[in-house]
Amino acid sequence: MPDRITAKEIIRQSHQGISVQPFLIRADDDQTYFVKGLSRALGAGLVSEALAAELGAHFGLPIPPWKVMDIPQELIDFSVMDNVQDLSGGPAFASLQVDNASDLLWASLNSLPVDLKRRVLLFDWWILNGDRGLGERGGNVNLILDPKGDLAVIDHNVAFDPELSFEEFRQYHVFRDQLGFFQGNLLARLDYLPQLDAALGDWGRITSLLPDEWIYRDQGHGDEIEPTLQQRLQILERFKEEQFWGQL
Repeated sequence: MPDRITAKEIIRQSHQGISVQPFLIRADDDQTYFVKGLSRALGAGLVSEALAAELGAHFGLPIPPWKVMDIPQELIDFSVMDNVQDLSGGPAFASLQVDNASDLLWASLNSLPVDLKRRVLLFDWWILNGDRGLGERGGNVNLILDPKGDLAVIDHNVAFDPELSFEEFRQYHVFRDQLGFFQGNLLARLDYLPQLDAALGDWGRITSLLPDEWIYRDQGHGDEIEPTLQQRLQILERFKEEQFWGQL
């Protein structure tokens, strides 16, 4: 299991995120984290977050480090914040805070490295994450910049969505202008294939990091919550098929 940390202070609720707005919490390691609770994000969402964080780090994406956080019920009960009960229900997903970060804006897209854009685009299609939309009128991009202008990739609780169509993905993804790079580009495929394969090769260790409360229905027992780990693995193994690359 990963290092588990315990919440010491609930600081505030973030305005980031549409489906789940995390809380900023200081932990017993004296670091601050953006935290999504089991009661609100549900087990499926927290599994998606953890899998994406681990696989994305393997794939060279700048995803903040994460930990499993235990939040004492008395800390929740004594808080007067709105929505604080979202943090109850069991262990939470905690993503290390990027200090003084700002949302990526449409005007800043050209300043990002092209390889990083392509990598994020491919990764999101791999994990079926449709929550990275941005246009000139805004969107929910789930990408932030640190004070140096370096990118951080966050928020994957709606990934592994079997209902996500490529038409929808192609229409809304922030880096959709890079889709043409992959079409018929066998050299790119030969470059990325081993990297995806290596990331998936760590599947056993990655899934061992997940608390049972996130995987199973009844307090860590019983049937698996869908998508199950096996269903998620089948989604990820699409990269071995021609259709996966042909759509890109």
